[in-house]
Amino acid sequence: MTDLLGEEDDLAAAFQVDGHAARGRIVRMGGVLDSIISAHDHPPAVRRLVGEAVLLAALVGDSLKFEGRLIIQASGDGPVQFVVAEWNSGGGVRGMAQYSGDPVSADAGIPGLLGTGSFAMTIDPGEGMERYQGVVALEGDRLGQCAERYFEQSEQTPTRIRLAVGENVQTGGNSIWRGGGAILQQIASDEARGDASADWDHCRALFETIADDELIDPDISAATLVYRLFHEDGARLFKPKTLTKHCPCNRERLAEILARFSAEDQAEMEKDGKIGMTCEYCNRLFEFNPAEIGTTTVS
Repeated sequence: MTDLLGEEDDLAAAFQVDGHAARGRIVRMGGVLDSIISAHDHPPAVRRLVGEAVLLAALVGDSLKFEGRLIIQASGDGPVQFVVAEWNSGGGVRGMAQYSGDPVSADAGIPGLLGTGSFAMTIDPGEGMERYQGVVALEGDRLGQCAERYFEQSEQTPTRIRLAVGENVQTGGNSIWRGGGAILQQIASDEARGDASADWDHCRALFETIADDELIDPDISAATLVYRLFHEDGARLFKPKTLTKHCPCNRERLAEILARFSAEDQAEMEKDGKIGMTCEYCNRLFEFNPAEIGTTTVS
């Protein structure tokens, strides 16, 4: 197995269980996830939901072989109208939730946060290419369970997913949000492999012993965790890829968006001689003088 002891945070790595029809990925996130979650002052349950969405986007996105984006979105009629996370082919991630402000319990799951709704994955290969989107009903208490249903219904691929997000107390009493996730999927049967169902049941049973604290603990590396799960069978952990926080908002981009509004609409947005626009993802406020914007429509 690849030795990743002492590895840095914010990575995604694939693994293969030796001699078995199962493969997966593991994601460990620290500072990047904390920066994304802490951008908004949501209750802990909503912050965990955002973190789980980001972990899931990284787990699934890292398996795709294309230049573009993967977007995870769950929406419903609960206090959280939707949660969305995005991964791009450079390893950049971001995420946010639209939250009504209604009270939610600290241990609220999907029914208490999102209510009844839908779960979607969208593959965006880029400009000029056709998007692909799969949508299923929002089923399960955790976001990982919703994603498992998606793969079973849309991809017909037996899948297990574990996601964990929590606060980790640092030296001096400060805390940061950390997260970890893992996905295991069955490799399809073929003539050489034969019926892989027993193989899958064996690997799935081992995978489901993962504890949340193992996924979050900064002292347990990805290599150590995969070894704990599959040391009797053997497993290969491949070279990890770095994950970064990526939000493409900037003054030029937002000025172009504002320029699409009419002069009348811009006048209504103006306050104290400034027009302000806040990025929904990173929560940064950009202020413009009206003269900076104009009203030219851009494509």
